[in-house]
Amino acid sequence: MSEPEYIHTLLATVGGQPQVVTFTLDLLLQQNIPISEVHVVHPATSNPRMEHSLQRLKNEFLNDRYFNGQIIHFYHHVLHHNGFPLEEITDEASTNDVLNTMHRLILDLKERHCIVHFSISGGRRLMPLLSLSAAILSFEHEDRMWHIYTPPHVLKRVQDGALMHVSPPDEISLIPVPLARLSADVRSQLMTTPETDSLSARDIIRAQEVMAEAEEWERCDHVIRQLTHRQFEVLQAFANGLHPSEVAARLSISAPTVSTHTTVLLSLCREAWSIRAKERLDYRFLQLKFGKHLKT
Repeated sequence: MSEPEYIHTLLATVGGQPQVVTFTLDLLLQQNIPISEVHVVHPATSNPRMEHSLQRLKNEFLNDRYFNGQIIHFYHHVLHHNGFPLEEITDEASTNDVLNTMHRLILDLKERHCIVHFSISGGRRLMPLLSLSAAILSFEHEDRMWHIYTPPHVLKRVQDGALMHVSPPDEISLIPVPLARLSADVRSQLMTTPETDSLSARDIIRAQEVMAEAEEWERCDHVIRQLTHRQFEVLQAFANGLHPSEVAARLSISAPTVSTHTTVLLSLCREAWSIRAKERLDYRFLQLKFGKHLKT
């Protein structure tokens, strides 16, 4: 039999609760999702609890056969920092390494035509958050992110992998996590340099920030180029953090005049930022958007 064109893969973060992986896998299989690979990402196993957790998972996939007899390949990936296994995420440098590891792993799976089902229920709190960032950068339309809910009365029985499988009446549920993905156009823009293959997740995020900042400046510049000298003075006063009454005093104009200029400025901003008329704007929008560019 020929191999399927797409490989349904469960990717999971894991810490001291290995059952979150098997609970997720069991529920995906119940939905007739043909998972054929499981990849878990975890910290160093120097911690006995983590070592126990990983061993419990390995036992579930002996000889690449799951407990139900289905062939499912099991892989585990240790997080590293500066070339050494990472025990804790303690600073920005280790955070970047974890983010880059997650991102690279997802990209490698996508290159193999995997449909990724990402379980973010396990591991230290920062691991799922970084996983979310990596998924936003890398996920395509068919990929899915999942969270598993285990009721408190069940959690007491299964804690630390005491039980790796439970029956449906235990009310464990698999919750799809809505995820905003980068559009194909944006992803293409971010990854069109000759060094694409060496870009880290942090590099891509920085490139995205630069692009977003350039777009913001284009909108600001579009507004500024349409202003009279007095309207620009009012805008610059707001950009420096002044309130309407302070703007009036600074420019020696009346409060109604400031209000008139503000209305014009906000109207131009609505056009530049494509903001609907029913959304309320006031001078604070001008402070937020123009402060970085016009503050003196």
